[in-house]
Order: sequence, then C-alpha cells, then structure tokens
Amino acid sequence: MKLIENFLLKAGQIRSIDGNLCFDREVLDQFLAAPYDPLPEFEGAPNYKLKNNGRGKDHPRYGRFVYALARHYKPEYIVEVGTFAGGTSVGFANAINENGQGKLICVDQDSYSNGTFPQVVKRNLARVGFSESKLQLCCGDSKEWLPKLADTLKEQVEIVLVDGDHTYEGALADLTNAVPLVKPGGFILVHDVDRSRRMDEATTDHPHPVYEAFHELVADKQLNWCILKFIRKHLGIIQVPTDEANLATQRAA
Repeated sequence: MKLIENFLLKAGQIRSIDGNLCFDREVLDQFLAAPYDPLPEFEGAPNYKLKNNGRGKDHPRYGRFVYALARHYKPEYIVEVGTFAGGTSVGFANAINENGQGKLICVDQDSYSNGTFPQVVKRNLARVGFSESKLQLCCGDSKEWLPKLADTLKEQVEIVLVDGDHTYEGALADLTNAVPLVKPGGFILVHDVDRSRRMDEATTDHPHPVYEAFHELVADKQLNWCILKFIRKHLGIIQVPTDEANLATQRAA
C-alpha cells in the first residue's frame, strides 16, 4: 500500500502546492519515509453517520503529514482544534514519542458524534503508547479555550492545527485566536481550504468559508502561506514570522 501511495505522490501529486511559504523541504522527505498509517487499528467514532467512522478519506495521508511536520520541527507544544476521534492526534503523538519531547493539547466539544471526545481519543492515543502526562484534553468551545490557553502559552506553541468550526465566523475566530499562541517561526495548519468542494457551512456571503477565513488572516497579518493540494480537502499552512522577519517587513514598509 505504501509503495503505491508513494508512487502516486512522487509522480506529481506532492508538487501540488500553492503559495509563497517555503517550509523546510526535508518535511516532505520525512513524509514519504513515514509509515503509511500512523495507527492501522484506529478506532472510529461510534454511530457516526458517515463512512470510515469519521476518520475520513483524508487519512491516513493527513495524519501522516502532520506526523512528518512534528517529527521534523520537534515542537514543545502542539495545539489541535477539532480532534474528533483523533485521526491527526495519533500522527502528532507518534512524532512526540519519537522526538522524546513535546505536549499535545486537544480541543473539541464533541459535537459530531457524542461519546467520541475524549473517550475514543484517549483509547486511540493509548494504542500508540502515548502517555497521558504529555496530553491535555480541553472539552468545550474553542472560542473560549484558545484565549485561555494563550494566557499561559503565549508564543510558546510551535504548531496549531485548526480543523474545528467550519463556518466562516468560526474558522476566522479560531485562526485569530491561534495567532497569539504561536511561537515566532511556528505554524498554523488549516484543513478544508479546498474551494472545489461544497461545504455544508457555505453561505451566499461566504461560499468557501474556511478558505476565505484562511486568506483573510493571511492578508490582514501579511503572513506567508501555502496550500498542500495533495492532502484531501487541502491543508493550508501559515507561518508566523520570526522577530527578524517582522523587522525586515517594517523596514521595507
């Protein structure tokens, strides 16, 4: 399975990247070298209305990529908004285990399938040998939790994944609230920035809600970005500039 997957990626899919952000290309090498599936015995959400128990067709490629990113940058803190059953959490957890450092903070209000967060997430993370001492589970609204986390972790988080509220207002709130958390040089990952897919949360004013929120933050903060189209439903990446980059931008202005 991995041989076929990597053949498809190397044949051109992995070069399908838009934007001006050039993160360390060794991440892609790590991605290709990573195990095909971070957790083959993954437990999905109980009684979920869609196929794959909520893990979705995005996986295992999506979880495999976040594993590679965290494995390469060795973050001290990762914050994940929209954990659900833990499809990406297991990727992050494997990276933290192998790095020998790091803490994973998951935020979810268990709205898609009751009884999934945190119960199923705990079991999936236990399956990859992830210690609860490295885990913080935040049950509730991300619009309340992210500002709380920023009170104690301001500019200390290397990776924030936003994959929760997919309305325009909700996504923009999560992105805006994520910025104070991120360490200079760190990343905000944003899933579902694919304009070719009709989203249930789409409105007349915001037909591509997450994509629009993503680009509004990028434009407002003048941040570098890219969109990985080889991840299903597309994964956006925003980098918070270092202090040196901020100074260079101010001088240029």
